[in-house]
Amino acid sequence: MSEKIIDYKGFIEKYFTITTIDGQIVPMILNDVQNYYYNLILKDYGRKLTPIRENILKSRRFGFSSLIDAIFCVDFILGEIGEANLSNASVYSYKQKDTDELFKRVNQFIDSYLLIAYSKGELHYEDSEARRKYLPAFRAKFLKKDVGGTIIEGQNGSIYDCLTAGAKVSGRGGTRQNIHWSEVAFYNNTEILDARELVIGAEKQVSDGVGKIFRETTGNVADNFFAEQYQAGKDGRSQFKSRFLAWHLFGAYSSKAPSDWEMPAYYSQIPNITRDQAYWHYTKTNGLTSKLEMREFPTTDTEAFLLGGDPYFSDDAIVYYNSCEKTPIKEGNYVSAL
Repeated sequence: MSEKIIDYKGFIEKYFTITTIDGQIVPMILNDVQNYYYNLILKDYGRKLTPIRENILKSRRFGFSSLIDAIFCVDFILGEIGEANLSNASVYSYKQKDTDELFKRVNQFIDSYLLIAYSKGELHYEDSEARRKYLPAFRAKFLKKDVGGTIIEGQNGSIYDCLTAGAKVSGRGGTRQNIHWSEVAFYNNTEILDARELVIGAEKQVSDGVGKIFRETTGNVADNFFAEQYQAGKDGRSQFKSRFLAWHLFGAYSSKAPSDWEMPAYYSQIPNITRDQAYWHYTKTNGLTSKLEMREFPTTDTEAFLLGGDPYFSDDAIVYYNSCEKTPIKEGNYVSAL
């Protein structure tokens, strides 16, 4: 089947639900930073959204794992109902607990779709009786293999699995169309398997020119695998596009600033920032003194990586001098001889 244009956002917002931090089941409506990123990839990859190769360096709690895995789930569902090519997807997480949460979310996407689509819109996922009464039969009809916490396989052959990075089941053989690395900057390096070997090895399952690979993470130390890959993409030396998404892109990160609060000069580097946004970040980072929180909610990509380690020179000085670095207007090789 030839590739078709898919309205991923429209499908997600029509069929998928998420559970909020206070336990409510609500439709998955993209937030402002998810919308911002979705429009970026539409612009760069076209409406078919393939092939995608992304290094995403971001601030904490943007909902990017939810967005990426929802996009993969759309591919899975449309492949199963014959409206797109079959799709095999793998999602890797940093810890087993996080892997379980990612797989739970994917199952919620599928369940909410099945209740709406199979009942022609009469049933919804927030209806607990519908989930209990109808879902088991709907899942049995739609899925061939349904292994809790590990893998789902559709009746027509699409596969979606969630794995823990470095686990013995991490893939190297076979074929995949979609791979998502969640919090890849924090993957462990062990004698058995390091992050570079895991990521590069598994990505060979996705052929050039097809599919979607997302490496998505907050920052860590400046000399690890992801930092190297991010810089390569930023410099144009990689198939992957590198993007930094700062904390202030998320409208929810804002709190009312007291009238007598004086905004530090630090925030003058951010165009159009409001006092309330700056105050949120200022208090979140303990007055710009918490190294951990500054890394979790960085203003620049340089800051995200530098603050993950323990540099000899002052963090502020290194951030400043890196901000002054400019790409040469012209480069050349010179040879001299006597």
